[in-house]
Amino acid sequence: MPLSATLLDLRRELRAEVGASLNPAQGTQAQDAIDLLLARQQRELWDAYNWQHLKLWVDVPLAAGQAIYEYPAEMKFEQINEIMVAASSTSSWVPLIYGIRPHMVHASGTQQGTPQRWRNLASVDTTGASPVTNPLGQIELLPTPSSDGMIMRLAGQAPLSPLIADTDKCNIDSTAIVLFAAAEMMSVQKSEGAPMKLTKAQNYLRRLLQDQGADKRTNYNMGGVSRFGIDPDKSRRLVPYKDYIPG
Repeated sequence: MPLSATLLDLRRELRAEVGASLNPAQGTQAQDAIDLLLARQQRELWDAYNWQHLKLWVDVPLAAGQAIYEYPAEMKFEQINEIMVAASSTSSWVPLIYGIRPHMVHASGTQQGTPQRWRNLASVDTTGASPVTNPLGQIELLPTPSSDGMIMRLAGQAPLSPLIADTDKCNIDSTAIVLFAAAEMMSVQKSEGAPMKLTKAQNYLRRLLQDQGADKRTNYNMGGVSRFGIDPDKSRRLVPYKDYIPG
């Protein structure tokens, strides 16, 4: 698996795939566009699949009475596949359901217990002339943890490294990145070989996914659970169409 290829290597391979000169002195004006294309192709592949070699989980200790937590630096919202909670270090993990609706929070105050649900809590800065939304957000749990010692585990995918400097290294298979970038570039150039290059890229990706056992990522259903469907937290549990409202 050709991982950790540098941006310089990716750029050279892409030039070869599209039949451009390998002389770095030529085509320097298009270098920024090529770099952006390679970085975007890597991000699209990272975002589309759960890559086995990038699996990651992070444990966060919970505190009694604290409902809101910052995302760990290595596990932001878009990386998360599942969040689970254990009552103690020896307890079983219980998957949380994504989604907290307004009617689930009592007006009388915060309910405490073992967390059952979570959401991304947005915040808006209104101190300026125009409201500014914080794009990072925070994790909110419902109910609020009732005791110390609980642990929250965020399971998902390791963050994607940037492809900006020549020495930056890719996290996704370099051949897949280059083939898809080449197919797109050749399509824009109206090259007759573009469909063949795209087929080559798709076949390579199919074999790569089969060898690695990776699967497609499923987007969250932001509205909550589905009728007798799979939990949006991907816990693979069948749930009835009934909201959990803490007592």
